[in-house]
Amino acid sequence: MPSPYVPYSPSKAAIAGHTIHRLLTSFPIACFTLALATDIAYWRTSNLMWLEFSAWLLLAGITVGVVAAVFSAIFYLVRYGTRALRLGWTAAIGTLIVLVLAFFNNLVHATDGWTAIMPWGLALSALTVLAMLVTLWLGASLAYGPGTGGRTYD
Repeated sequence: MPSPYVPYSPSKAAIAGHTIHRLLTSFPIACFTLALATDIAYWRTSNLMWLEFSAWLLLAGITVGVVAAVFSAIFYLVRYGTRALRLGWTAAIGTLIVLVLAFFNNLVHATDGWTAIMPWGLALSALTVLAMLVTLWLGASLAYGPGTGGRTYD
């Protein structure tokens, strides 16, 4: 009986064996997580420096996140194995939700002082990180699952 797994074929759009969208995705993950940490620091200290850090981290994460989403969409549409999976659409929608949440969070952080973080800024940062974790789990299932052309570890 033939294997249900598509044999591993490395992507041509890769650096040192890692696809470009996977490399770019790491930056928004760090930025959105650190934005939550700086929001918590601002909540605890009321130091405006943390508010500024959060706003810049969100902006940087959104900018690189959009570029990563474009590369991810290209990868998703070109590779046959990933187009066949419904999980890909779920991960794509999750990525859009994360970027939209981060955008609105950045708008909230653009307001002045304490009201920029408490309560909506902190809540949106936590919600962004939560949605990001779910999307990362879906993306990892997509990248390393059966039929994707990626390595499977079973």
